[in-house]
Amino acid sequence: MSNQQKPKVTVIVAAYNKSEALYYALKSVLWQTFTDFECWVVGDACTDNSAAVVAGFDDRRLQWHNLPENSGYQSAPNNEGLRRAKGQYIAYLNHDDLWLPNHLQLLVESIERSQSDFVYSIMEMIFANSQRADIPNFPDSPRPPEASATLHRRDVVDKIGFWKAPQETSSFPRVDFFMQAQFAGLSFTLAPYLTVLKFSHNKAGYAYANQQAEYVHQICHEPDFVEKELSNMLIDAYWKLEGPLSLSRVRAQIVQTLRFAMVKRGIDPGTLTPWLRPGNRLKKWRRTHGLDSG
Repeated sequence: MSNQQKPKVTVIVAAYNKSEALYYALKSVLWQTFTDFECWVVGDACTDNSAAVVAGFDDRRLQWHNLPENSGYQSAPNNEGLRRAKGQYIAYLNHDDLWLPNHLQLLVESIERSQSDFVYSIMEMIFANSQRADIPNFPDSPRPPEASATLHRRDVVDKIGFWKAPQETSSFPRVDFFMQAQFAGLSFTLAPYLTVLKFSHNKAGYAYANQQAEYVHQICHEPDFVEKELSNMLIDAYWKLEGPLSLSRVRAQIVQTLRFAMVKRGIDPGTLTPWLRPGNRLKKWRRTHGLDSG
């Protein structure tokens, strides 16, 4: 294959015995507005009809390979996809997630504009009765981006190696892969767009395939789908911020900031402790020590 015939992006889908969910994931690959891609669907020794699902789309960009032995994690399928990849960029899609139609378009534009090694978008978690935003502030945050929201240059594998198997790392392989990139000094850029829907795992197996079908219908028929979902995510984030756990985290950050201010002004940080409960005492303490003014 000549350079001119090579696709811009290789999409890697690690699959294992969730053919109903895989159908919707691949549907979201094929409706992409960016069409210059190949897609390797790599089975982790699948024993269901996943191969037939891939073949049923009858699209030459979709290619199937089934590993002879089950590895139990997406690392082995991802690595097989990387070895077969011809694209300049690599995008991952978990077999039970969905991409919005402009996912690849926005991420390719972002990585070429920023010249970063990795770009990642906003991902929405879909639960039975609620949603939440997943916007990792990588690399400052200990949480790296999810694979389905990420696109990276193919050559980063030459710098950091392939995905590790679970037994090869003390962390999760996904976390290890992105952290190795961070340690190598590779660059990450957030593409500030909602482009991925991730469906929660549950013991019901394929039960969330019904949710996928509902969301596919909404994406196709509701022009304001993204605006609606972003609004739901903001509302959900607001209520989480009002919760006691989030408030305790906010208070911890405030206390840490105050301690730094105290040390800077030569005040003993220990004098802060009696004023931590309740909140109005903290305000009074700030006024007592003149910290509200600066």
